[in-house]
Amino acid sequence: MSSEPSIRTSLSLKNPVCLSLDLSDPEKGLAVLEGVGRQAGMVKAGPVPFLSYGEPLLRQAERLGIPLFLDLKWHDIPNTVHDAIRSLPSSAIRMITIHALGGPSMVRAARRACELWGENRPALVAVTALTHLTDEELGLIGLSTREEAVRRLGAMALESGADGLVLSPKELLLARSLWGSAPYLVTPGIRPRDSAIAGDDQSNAASPGEAHAMGADLLVVGRPILRADSPEKALAAILRELQG
Repeated sequence: MSSEPSIRTSLSLKNPVCLSLDLSDPEKGLAVLEGVGRQAGMVKAGPVPFLSYGEPLLRQAERLGIPLFLDLKWHDIPNTVHDAIRSLPSSAIRMITIHALGGPSMVRAARRACELWGENRPALVAVTALTHLTDEELGLIGLSTREEAVRRLGAMALESGADGLVLSPKELLLARSLWGSAPYLVTPGIRPRDSAIAGDDQSNAASPGEAHAMGADLLVVGRPILRADSPEKALAAILRELQG
């Protein structure tokens, strides 16, 4: 049996809220990172902020001690994914995503690359089905339901070395029933009960308290915080809900 500490222990986040920094403007993005980002357990940077101002974002996260979730969802041949992860540009990056659809050899290559980082390795989480996908859309790619995607792709990814999965709130209870407490479950599509976002593309959302109670380890929240009159107060309200 491996003596490696659990990924929860090695991450050691101060709270389960991950601020999704979905901002393309460098000045605004870095200001949010410095302000509300320090109050979140983790900050997620996807392709938009990373390609717009990745270098200053990494340096600021390092300076402030903010753990970053680099959400680039790699899906490529195993060697390419391995070399990309091996070349991560900052130790502030504490979690990364891959697509489970890349298959077992790609997941294993990603895990080998993560382990090259030693004790400070990033957590490796695999995306089962993107949260906006409907059953009709899943059918077009050969998966009949979201539940089938979680069962098949989740099992394969975990058996191949992923630390956890990215899935919508609606699959949390299923995942915990299948694999217990071991996988680290990351849940986007988090919407506070009083949140109303125009043009929202999250069709499988849940409130922070609901998702946490169903077994989510990390709650990814973006627009309900970023578009609030006071992002700091919006995050504080979410934390109070979780504490309650």
